[in-house]
Amino acid sequence: MSLRTERWYPHVVASAAGLAWWHFEVPLPVAIKEFLSAAISVSAILTGFVATSQAILAALPTDTVVGRLRASGYIDDLISYLAGALYGCLILSGYSISGFFWNEHLPFWYGPAWICLATFSALCFHRVSRIFFKILRWAPPI
Repeated sequence: MSLRTERWYPHVVASAAGLAWWHFEVPLPVAIKEFLSAAISVSAILTGFVATSQAILAALPTDTVVGRLRASGYIDDLISYLAGALYGCLILSGYSISGFFWNEHLPFWYGPAWICLATFSALCFHRVSRIFFKILRWAPPI
């Protein structure tokens, strides 16, 4: 995957998912309270994973993977990806909490926006996870 694709695919796919949801007028589940509760739980768990991976990355010695990332210039991309995943999951959680204030009469735009945020969060989490698996696989030269 090219760096350009890697940077933009969560934004593009999430926007397309939200627009498709809007265009096809797909309804949210009838049991909206349970759905939003589950969404809050999942997004909070993903937020915790991203925050933990951020802490682990910060704690790694600079003479290992972090040093190579800094030397290559890709550390800024990784930090940007971590921030996108963290903020995306946090915003999804907050947006899901806001759904409780409409008393089961959500506005028509709530569903497409929710799908857009959920897709963005999932793809950002996937991107960060994929990169961290590559970091874990890296074996330093002996």
